[in-house]
Amino acid sequence: MSRLPGFALTFLSVLLTSLPAMAGQLVNWNFNASQNRFTFYTNSRVQPTAQLIPNPTRIVVDLPGTTLSGPTVRQAGSGRVREIRIGEPDSFTTRVVIELEAGYTVDPQQVKVRGITPTQWVVELPTPELAPASNNNAPAPNPDGSSLPSQNLTAANSPRAGQQDLQVTGNGLFVRLDKNGDNSNIRIQPNARQSTVNFELTGAVLPESLVGQSLPVGEYGVEEIKFSDNPNNPRLSLALADSGGGWNAYYSRVGGGVVLLPKQINRSGGSNQAPGSAAVSVSNNTSNSSPSSPSSSGNRSPNNRLVSQASNRNLANITAIEVTRDDSQLIIRGDRQISARGNFNRLTGNYEIRLDRAQLSPQFQSPELVTGGPIYQLNIRQETTDSVLILVQPNTGRRFGRLFRSGGNLYALELIPDATASRPSGNLSASSSPRGTGGDQVSIAVQPPPANAAPSFPPEWSSPPAGNLPSIPRGSRLVVVDPGHGGKDPGAIGIRGVQEKDVVLSVSRYVQQYLEQQGVRVLMTRTGDYFISLQGRTDMANRAGADLFVSIHANSMGMGRPDVNGFEIYYHGNAGLSQAIHRNVVNSLNVRDRRVRQARFYVLRNSRMPSTLVEMGFVTGNEDNYKLTNPAFQQQMAQAIAKGVLEYLQQR
Repeated sequence: MSRLPGFALTFLSVLLTSLPAMAGQLVNWNFNASQNRFTFYTNSRVQPTAQLIPNPTRIVVDLPGTTLSGPTVRQAGSGRVREIRIGEPDSFTTRVVIELEAGYTVDPQQVKVRGITPTQWVVELPTPELAPASNNNAPAPNPDGSSLPSQNLTAANSPRAGQQDLQVTGNGLFVRLDKNGDNSNIRIQPNARQSTVNFELTGAVLPESLVGQSLPVGEYGVEEIKFSDNPNNPRLSLALADSGGGWNAYYSRVGGGVVLLPKQINRSGGSNQAPGSAAVSVSNNTSNSSPSSPSSSGNRSPNNRLVSQASNRNLANITAIEVTRDDSQLIIRGDRQISARGNFNRLTGNYEIRLDRAQLSPQFQSPELVTGGPIYQLNIRQETTDSVLILVQPNTGRRFGRLFRSGGNLYALELIPDATASRPSGNLSASSSPRGTGGDQVSIAVQPPPANAAPSFPPEWSSPPAGNLPSIPRGSRLVVVDPGHGGKDPGAIGIRGVQEKDVVLSVSRYVQQYLEQQGVRVLMTRTGDYFISLQGRTDMANRAGADLFVSIHANSMGMGRPDVNGFEIYYHGNAGLSQAIHRNVVNSLNVRDRRVRQARFYVLRNSRMPSTLVEMGFVTGNEDNYKLTNPAFQQQMAQAIAKGVLEYLQQR
């Protein structure tokens, strides 16, 4: 059973009877894969709406007037259910998305959404079946995850090998891959003499249907596209009608393939851009660069990278631009202190941000914009050899707020909902909402609960199995649990905008509950999203005379290293507490072991009791990121930490 933290039954009962007008919260949910049943609880009455959306098939359940405590949830499914996502498309709605495996669908009339009580609901799915054959030619995903009308790529009416894996979208070409590579390893090699553009996709894998193929295109000035005979580290070659303009390329995690974008189509202003889609372009066109220098989305040629880095060692490197999890800010990240100035250009509708004494990092990571998100278009370029220009065009229903320093190496631009325009959906909505108009979405009937049904609540956590967690004499020991960061200090910001401060607070609450169940008194340095200094944290523990100090964090290696994942733990002085926690975590969870380490962190050096600093995993890691936001994993991590603490206390 997965549960979102912080609610007691007594509190819920009082809230239901005394504050019926306040927004409720989704507090508990569970997916039973064997029965294809999703059950969820709220802390106040809710009336869901539901719909089925095809390509891929998703059952989308909205809970109006309900919010989500904690970060967006994304959990892998099983069987024919690919994934379950829970998030907030706006400030007053929680959305549940149940996505089926590609090629499967269900009859919407057989999907049952029914209320057991006003606060307990179930979504029951029939057994998913293969979609009709006509769906096999579904539109390829656009870079933003949307599905746009595709065009037949064959000159003849007869089918041809690979045609289903190559599609024309509203912005360019989409090539399905069995495995994506890394954007930083894409190499684009134009040859004006032969009117070709070659794409080297190091680390990617071509599907067998495309290996060695040559397919006609007839769009965007491309006569045909050739695929190499080697499926590993493939090469794609576009034969152009003329030398034309340049091309960008980047991998689409949504579609599982590579997107090829002609620059003359994907320009600021989006004249030929598909309606409602989002686009980002990155270039290194400085005054010292050749006009024909290749550039790609988030990618520069190897030679330009080396020259730029070698000749500008004193400049700040702009390493990433990100959109926060709640779509409220655009974050600009540097490797040292950066200086930014911005203004709104009323003629173009863009917010222009200039970064002086700065350059785009060779490992620069651009954001993945989504349809319906706060940003319609983002253009990032190296304007001169020592300045970067960022042009931000808002989506419908958004306006700009302040541009402000959000830390020594960070700048933030506020993205504010505009009450005078229709509010766009957030990230979750963009990946889940229907595309286009017409019959794309099908409403699903919702059966209300019986009129006399009283509100019901999820069962409280059962105590850990006997003997699983050690016990100590009740009230004999005091442990300070320190959720790192908070408030104005988000800590590390990782994939999908996951913020360290949210993850560690959730796990710390679980640790508190497990320890208190076994007789330990627990003092939390913070119980909500507010800032406490490092000195304030250790002073709290020292004044309280705590027996142990446990600081909980999530790690970061930067957005350019998603391959770095794992659990590590730090001590200063006595390693016993850290070793006990480490042993329990690596023995009970599927995590990479980065071992016990010694460090001189402030909270370790200045606490007068045995202390430890836990790094649960990397919010920037492609494995750890999704684990850290999964309530089930958070509970398992918390239980392992608590068990290590209890074992250490028993030995003292």
